[in-house]
Amino acid sequence: MPTPHLTDAEIDDVCAGLKQNAAKIRFLQSLGLQVDRKPNGRPLVARGEWDRRFNPTPSPAAAPVRTNGPRWKNIPT
Repeated sequence: MPTPHLTDAEIDDVCAGLKQNAAKIRFLQSLGLQVDRKPNGRPLVARGEWDRRFNPTPSPAAAPVRTNGPRWKNIPT
C-alpha cells in the first residue's frame, strides 16, 4: 500500500540532478504542486496532490444533448 506522501526516493527521482532541498522545493512548486517542508528540510508532497496534478480522474463523457425538435431520417426509396 502506498504511503500518503511521496517517498524521498520518489522525490529524488522527480528532482533528478538537484541536490539542495530548497532547489527541489522550488522545482516541485514550479510544477504546480503544494509542497511542505519536513523537519529535516526535505520536501514533503502529498500523494493526493501528486495525483491531482499528474493523474487526473477522467471526466465522464458528456451525454448527447436531446432536443424536442424533429428527428429527421433519410429513408431510402
